[in-house]
Amino acid sequence: MRLAAAVGMRERGISTRALGVLLTLIGVGCQRPPSRHVALESLMRSPLSHDTATVFPRVWADGPPWFSCAEVIAKFDGHADRAVVHDAVGNWRPLIVVGWATLRDTSAGVVAEPGWCVVRLTDQGALNARGWTPITGDTLPTRRPRRGWSVPVGHQQLAVPTTPVLTGRDSASASFVVTVAVNANGVAIAADRDSLHREATLVRTDSGWQVVRVRDAVRESNTP
Repeated sequence: MRLAAAVGMRERGISTRALGVLLTLIGVGCQRPPSRHVALESLMRSPLSHDTATVFPRVWADGPPWFSCAEVIAKFDGHADRAVVHDAVGNWRPLIVVGWATLRDTSAGVVAEPGWCVVRLTDQGALNARGWTPITGDTLPTRRPRRGWSVPVGHQQLAVPTTPVLTGRDSASASFVVTVAVNANGVAIAADRDSLHREATLVRTDSGWQVVRVRDAVRESNTP
């Protein structure tokens, strides 16, 4: 009797310890952050993380007022006049490299020589077939609207480069990168050269991890 009781108590002790270890492992498992794959799936499902519509950047036909083509080309990689040259017409250079466009100086009316630089498409018909749609923008100093095209270049794509980290028992922070999965138009204007770095807050729910908040981080460009 005493032996049986001792064995029973020992077995109960082992069972209790095993149960404790199991509960500890379950608790640790519940406190793990989502994997990169799980975080990416959550981001892909969320309308907060990215826009699933086609991306339509602008390609201007008219360059910045009073800038000759030589000036525009010289300022592509510099910091001077970045907003009106690099940021506004920086997609001219890849178009020229692939042979879809050429540049020329023009002058008309009140514009003095050498005027400003304009881009000419080498095959307007082919680009129209690829979805290039004429648009007009802000008024130029000549009081003529600025001309250009709205160009479908692809769709946004996401990547999670690092493992998310826990920020609470049931919450985590995931860094992700938004780029463009480009089509032929996107390749021609180098629409995939920029990446947008963002941070997402994820919360664990009964149905899995869900994105509840997204904020912009640092925008980087691959262009020197």
